[in-house]
Amino acid sequence: MARKVLICYGTRYGSTAEVAQEIGKTIRELGATADILNLKETKVQPAGYDLIIIGSGIQAGKWTREPLEFITRNRDALADTKVALFVVCASAGSPDQCDTAQTKYLDKIVSSYPYLHIVSTGLFGGVFDFKKYSAPVRMLVKSIVKKQTEDDNLPERIDMRDWDKVRSWARSVMQL
Repeated sequence: MARKVLICYGTRYGSTAEVAQEIGKTIRELGATADILNLKETKVQPAGYDLIIIGSGIQAGKWTREPLEFITRNRDALADTKVALFVVCASAGSPDQCDTAQTKYLDKIVSSYPYLHIVSTGLFGGVFDFKKYSAPVRMLVKSIVKKQTEDDNLPERIDMRDWDKVRSWARSVMQL
């Protein structure tokens, strides 16, 4: 089992940060050390970790920039370390869209960075927190969600995260 874990991520509105914190909490409960870092706020060196977990939120079909830059910048160090990837996105909150989300947001990244030693990928539902969005983004996202749900009365916050799934994935990654 990994003893020292780096969990680094990119987030736009904070949902991915909350998932990263829960992954870290679960790993610490297993007796390992877990450093949790927002890649927008800090540059990190991956040396000295047994496992590196890299996460991103998905918006408009794209990863945040910082995790991808981290992977590219640390190519050599990451090639010699076990890596797990996770994404937080609305598609993962919809069972009929999970396979597409897995292919589009995780499998594509895995194939784009063949030098990584990827041991696992995690796909987790996200959050629509409309009050955090600018007015144009709020209108656009609400219109998309309304079409998908066929519901004109959307709450201000829709949370599709499955915390048991997040914790279960974190425990499984620690066994690899």
